[in-house]
Amino acid sequence: MELLGIVASPRKMGNCELIVKAVASMLPPPVRLRIVRLVEKDIRPCKACYRCLSGDCPQKDDFGTVMAAIVSADALIVAAPAYLRGPNSSLQRFLDRGLHFWKHVAALDGKPALAIAVAGVRDGEGYTLLGVENLLMGMGMAVKGRAVIRAALPGEALLSEEAMASAAALAEALVDPVPRPAASPSCTACGGTYFEFRGGNRVYCLLCGAGGSVDAEDGKVRLRTVPPAQSWRGDASMQAHGEWLREMRERYLRERSRLKEAALRYAGGEFI
Repeated sequence: MELLGIVASPRKMGNCELIVKAVASMLPPPVRLRIVRLVEKDIRPCKACYRCLSGDCPQKDDFGTVMAAIVSADALIVAAPAYLRGPNSSLQRFLDRGLHFWKHVAALDGKPALAIAVAGVRDGEGYTLLGVENLLMGMGMAVKGRAVIRAALPGEALLSEEAMASAAALAEALVDPVPRPAASPSCTACGGTYFEFRGGNRVYCLLCGAGGSVDAEDGKVRLRTVPPAQSWRGDASMQAHGEWLREMRERYLRERSRLKEAALRYAGGEFI
């Protein structure tokens, strides 16, 4: 197995990197693990120019190198630490350039992946794991396993029985050919467990955009969701979204004079 570990932590040999290596060591051989320390890569912010839809991104940085490593890998492990209840910004900066993903649909669709969040205190992870899963599902991958590792001091994860048990379960899930059932209750469209309540019993899945309802039946919570009309999840949907983006770019080119005229009413201002 050609395994790629993406570590979204500024700490070398920190718990994110160590848990990725621990999971890799528990996989059946032969396994070749390569690691990307994302914060060390020059991943520049998206310029919202949309030039990548009809050609290459004008940014001359390391995004293409990381993307090529993802495409060539057989499987991925992505680990990010919780920073103020969210993933380190290096992860989002890479995802912001994700308009490139639709160009690699065939290579990315269904590729097995693991999502890991590391938090120093219990219940301190916030939406960190959601951010990691959002990246993987945004690339069209199959999230085979997910876990929150609770460890604060560098190396503490390796001394935690709970963390090592999670690592073993993740390794097993990555190579298991039988899809494991999603946690319950979970989104019936994508398996996600992150929801916004929108009044009454209506819910909205933060991972795929599905809408639905939540009810209690026989003492158990029941979620029913309907996939969104437009999403960036899976082969066909990624292709459709890429086409939609290109159509929107062409529409902008046709209407930019009118749009610019409207925007000029708010030109200028006081900036810091």
